[in-house]
Amino acid sequence: MLRRNHYVVFGITLSFLAISFSCGKTSAPTDVESHGTLEVRARVLTQSLSKQTALAQTIAENLVVEISGDDMATIQIVRKLDFSRPALNDTLTKIPVGKNRRISVWALSRDGAITHIDSLEHHVVNIELGKVSYIITTLIPAAGSIYLQLAGLGTNADSIHAIFTSFDENFTAKTSVKRASKTFVSLDNIPHLTAGHLSVTIKDVFGDTLYIAGKELIFNARSDNSIDLQFTENGGNAAMDISIYEPGVTVGSYDFGSQTSSVTESGELIISEVMWNASDSNYIELYNTTNDTLFYDTLTTDIDGVVRHFTHVQVLPHGFLVIGRMNLPHLDLYTPTTGGLPITSTGNWITIKRKDGTVINRVICAGSNRSTGWPQVSGKRSVELARDKYNAADNKFGKHWSVASQRVSADLNQYGTPGF
Repeated sequence: MLRRNHYVVFGITLSFLAISFSCGKTSAPTDVESHGTLEVRARVLTQSLSKQTALAQTIAENLVVEISGDDMATIQIVRKLDFSRPALNDTLTKIPVGKNRRISVWALSRDGAITHIDSLEHHVVNIELGKVSYIITTLIPAAGSIYLQLAGLGTNADSIHAIFTSFDENFTAKTSVKRASKTFVSLDNIPHLTAGHLSVTIKDVFGDTLYIAGKELIFNARSDNSIDLQFTENGGNAAMDISIYEPGVTVGSYDFGSQTSSVTESGELIISEVMWNASDSNYIELYNTTNDTLFYDTLTTDIDGVVRHFTHVQVLPHGFLVIGRMNLPHLDLYTPTTGGLPITSTGNWITIKRKDGTVINRVICAGSNRSTGWPQVSGKRSVELARDKYNAADNKFGKHWSVASQRVSADLNQYGTPGF
């Protein structure tokens, strides 16, 4: 049963504006016999950044298709975007015949600023006589966010201050938030390929610095990267791992109350659904990503430090395991102890472990706090991981989750798909 929403896609149709040729190369032939046709199929992702004020929400007025090759002059074809049409399936003619034509695509705002870039750096196609070559391109926002997730800060901490400044000092993003039991910080609208310095400072109520960390990085909205950030306190260090995943979000997390901060996940089980807004009916769903049946003498859930153990657990290949607070028909396991499974609407650090403490998967769910891109939930509805993001890396990002739209059962006024 298909049940996961991948992303929101807007279809676009293009109308011709202009063609321009670059200098410095021999002009391409002009006879019809030396030209071919290129069909462009494009879609623009408008919700990769969840912030209303993000650069991704800037209206893209024009689409640019650049065609280049070693034996031809570079061509740029600019087209007007028309979001009132149902889909894009536009054909570009008079493209010089040849092999290994490089096609690059991006979108511009009315004032000429780049708002979206291709998820690929470029496409390579052969242009042939009498044939239509085509590319399928997905445009992602040309800016992104840095999300910081902190837990375990003592009561002596009062506020967290984060700032990212480009080396040329033309761009700065900064924010300050008050400490909470689980603190979420975001820096938004960071342009693609901005090189700069990230600084995070944790201060007490008097404004004195308790912890400080800094790192130089190049923000890339297209490719995966990873960096390490070190918090320093009175000569001591605490590791904070940050990973960058496309498109355009950097997520870092550190639990100051934990003995271990760096987490390597085995990933054979992943968290694929979370119900946090149904009180005693809350649950988490786990998915077996492997082709093998998984057996656990003891499987452990650690939710904000509250540990529950489940013995003799079996999960079939590409099957689901649903763990909840109470004995319900759609649950495989439940916790009859006082407090049950403490999943809350304020957000949780949810960790799945083996008996020996090995971390299988961890997700920091922001709950009703939308600062790190998690969807807004109204009523008793779960959030579900997009099917194409079923891995231990992508399920950390709120933008890859969506609100359930299907009833759990006909007689239960809750929405979710536990076990499916």
